Amino acid sequence: MTGRPARGIINRLMREIGPMSEVAPEFPLAAGALAPLRAQAEARGSGDFSPMWAGQAASLGRAMPAGELTKTLAAEALMHMRALASSSA
Repeated sequence: MTGRPARGIINRLMREIGPMSEVAPEFPLAAGALAPLRAQAEARGSGDFSPMWAGQAASLGRAMPAGELTKTLAAEALMHMRALASSSA
């Protein structure tokens, strides 16, 4: 999608072309080449041709609504901070 190595969530484009491909145009031309496919797919609610870049921790993601995830992460952070505070006292 970019013409350069990157971590991403697997979608149709990555499955069909592969994670590294000689057919990808030089950076930054690949994104423009995919623009028509991406626009049509996204108009249908599909991410088949969308770049979905992800870091090393993408597999730690949780499938839940954003509001619920935010509350869960905040609660977990508070729990860890309390544990740290009590262990240093």
